[in-house]
Amino acid sequence: NPAVARRAMGGAASAGDSEFEKIWIKRDVYPIVFVLGVGVCFCSYTMARFSAVHPEVQWNKEKKSKSVAQWYESKYPGTEATAKPGIRH
Repeated sequence: NPAVARRAMGGAASAGDSEFEKIWIKRDVYPIVFVLGVGVCFCSYTMARFSAVHPEVQWNKEKKSKSVAQWYESKYPGTEATAKPGIRH
């Protein structure tokens, strides 16, 4: 019987399931979907966390228009005065 063979291959379907659930929703796939969902949530959280707190990510135009030497001028005085474009020390 082909219906029995298809049901055996695709996971157990209850007698009360609708036709859509019998054809498209496979309970065997739930663990894979869960693991992928957790992975996507973790990657999204990590990306948001690093882009929010990392010092080299600039979200406002004032800081974005400054050079890297100007970012650290308050922390390391004299950095901007000695920095010359194209010259590496």
